[in-house]
Amino acid sequence: MLSELGQVLKETREQKKLSLDDLQRETKIQKRYLKAIEEGDYSQLPGEFYTRAFIKNYAETLGLDFKSLSEQYPGDMPKLARQHVDTPVMPPDGSESERAQKPIRRSAVRAKNWSSFVNKALVIVFILIALMIVYILITHFAGDRSNPSSGTSSSHSVQFKGDSASSNQASSDSSSNSATDSSANQMLKKESEQGSTTTYSLSGTEKFEVTVSAAPNQTRGAWFMASDGQTNKQIVQGTVDLHGKKSYKFDASSAQSLRLRFGNVPDTNLKINGQKVDFPNKNTVQTLLINFNK
Repeated sequence: MLSELGQVLKETREQKKLSLDDLQRETKIQKRYLKAIEEGDYSQLPGEFYTRAFIKNYAETLGLDFKSLSEQYPGDMPKLARQHVDTPVMPPDGSESERAQKPIRRSAVRAKNWSSFVNKALVIVFILIALMIVYILITHFAGDRSNPSSGTSSSHSVQFKGDSASSNQASSDSSSNSATDSSANQMLKKESEQGSTTTYSLSGTEKFEVTVSAAPNQTRGAWFMASDGQTNKQIVQGTVDLHGKKSYKFDASSAQSLRLRFGNVPDTNLKINGQKVDFPNKNTVQTLLINFNK
């Protein structure tokens, strides 16, 4: 039976169309361990320290915030037990035989502590290498995807009827080449909300320009993925970070339906045709489905 934490991890993996084999290649964690994490069967994993490390690697590979998951599902998170070491005590009579054993016991304790330190260091090195590989792959892939958007128009003039943004905000975001004649009747309308997915309709415009950027007060990188809502073909994915690639801009006008998935909403900004869009709620993980009616 799946744990609540395992259910969240599994559903997020399936939403991103990733199999356990795919995740094994990304995280370098054996498939049987990944499956045990999803099922909440930690007895199959090699110890509590490794279990927490594997869960952290699993979650962050999917773009989830490990700290938030730990706070939401504390009962499903393994605890690290502090190792107790017995300290030898000299017997009252001060016999030589007991005195001779004391250095031996201290040496054994030191050897055991050193072995534990080495094991922990190896695990940390392993995790850092795995995270570095994942970061390089994501950065490289995102860079290739973002190149076509570099030549797109800088026009941002958009007015959203029924949205929270005012016409003054739209004017301040526009560039000197704004196509104001085509944006007068533009409307982004919320149609429905089910679970973590919110559906919108975009009409009154021929443009469908999307910008995903890091929030000004961002505390950690924010993952996102855009795909065609009808064919599920991926358009672009990446991570926006104030200390790395700060934003992605791409043209989605060829798609009748656009699916946007976000892994860290509080640290993400979204604009459509230059106009900021407020997320429907404060959930960390959200999906927006935008149907484009030209």
